[in-house]
Amino acid sequence: MWNIARTLTGDNEDQEEGLLGEDSGGLCSLSTTQRIYGFASCLVAGLACMLLSMIVFAKPIKFAALFTFGNLLAVGSLSSWTCTTIGNDG
Repeated sequence: MWNIARTLTGDNEDQEEGLLGEDSGGLCSLSTTQRIYGFASCLVAGLACMLLSMIVFAKPIKFAALFTFGNLLAVGSLSSWTCTTIGNDG
């Protein structure tokens, strides 16, 4: 967060790191196996919520809540997959 503030104010003379550079703040501190398990579990839970939302399609509020939560889980699973494909094994 401080890197962002320094970037906005222009105080980043020696800071030439990417978003997921060495100072990632523990973003990718899990092992590869843990990240893959997290990815799989979030993706399966998201798909399950989306399928359950089709069952309660006649009740709009339940459908919207389940479908939205399922999509958030499925998209959120990509954050653990991104750290896995970068190869930053913390």
